[in-house]
Amino acid sequence: MGQVVDSRPITVSTVPTSAQLTSWQVKYVSQDTKGRPWTTMATIIKPAAAWSGPPKLLAFLPWIDVLDTACNPSYQLRTDYAYLASTGMIGEMVNLGAALDRGWTVVVPDYLGPENQFAAGYVEGRSTLDGIRAALNFAPAALPADTRTAIFGYSGGSRGAEFAAELAPGYAPELNLVGTAAGGLVADMGASAALMNGGLFAGINYQASFGLARAYPELNLPSYFLDPHFERELATMCQAQVLATYPFTYVQDRTVDRVWPLGDPNVVAVLDTLKAGRYGTPNSPVYLWMAGEDQIAITPNTRALVSDYCTRGVPVTYVEYPGTEHVSAETAGSGAALDWIADRLNGIPASTTCH
Repeated sequence: MGQVVDSRPITVSTVPTSAQLTSWQVKYVSQDTKGRPWTTMATIIKPAAAWSGPPKLLAFLPWIDVLDTACNPSYQLRTDYAYLASTGMIGEMVNLGAALDRGWTVVVPDYLGPENQFAAGYVEGRSTLDGIRAALNFAPAALPADTRTAIFGYSGGSRGAEFAAELAPGYAPELNLVGTAAGGLVADMGASAALMNGGLFAGINYQASFGLARAYPELNLPSYFLDPHFERELATMCQAQVLATYPFTYVQDRTVDRVWPLGDPNVVAVLDTLKAGRYGTPNSPVYLWMAGEDQIAITPNTRALVSDYCTRGVPVTYVEYPGTEHVSAETAGSGAALDWIADRLNGIPASTTCH
């Protein structure tokens, strides 16, 4: 996994950085949710001037959370500010620029895969790890195999980051993964779906339902919905459009007999396997941060994950920002998370808040 099968140079001009950049788009081998091989895309961005010391690599995971492949980073990073503003991903560019300003090479994988299997955790984690492998395998990036590597993601991106950290010991043990920072983590998609239903972020539930349907066709999730063309409609929208189109709606208003699809016992059983903590035990430090009052992720679930990690001996740092909600917590916590990653990439041992 992680073999590069095609590549091309591209221009990335929408990142707020003073660094001179060389960028490529690569197609690499990964796996779908069921473990079948396929290819997906990643963008590799290398600053012309690196900080002193050995090369450093960051896997940067912006939230995607939708079914449309035109919303994936490999497409969006080749567009302009107007497009990024219309989709909502422009908010992720500040953190990407901050990473490049530090002299790190950054790989931005399309971690939902070519089918955008949103909410299917294994594809999110595997595509992230194979994206790192692709960056290390790509000769023009000039990264040694033992390059110190970290992962950063918020909200939807935190899922790929967190699940990659759990999968890494078994799936990609050769990587020199020194730390993972994940904020606004949706640790339990089923519980978060119930929280979002009828609220401001209700549109995410529709995307999650059909993302799971693509990953697990045996669940027959589309059959629950009244409109047979609903998935086609959803698959033309990025997150900003989805949130603007379906706020304060209920999934049951669009289903046969007002059924809650994610409550089906077979769906519940699948979602149970996709909770954070179920993929494995990270063998490198983890940094988690959350809002005090989150309308998407459920902060107590992340607290429980932290407690579980501490029991397993994972060096985890947990930070909570009182008075913030899901959107503002990204701004509040990203700077400290990137500083934490910088320390790990510079070889400084991680502390823990487990005590």
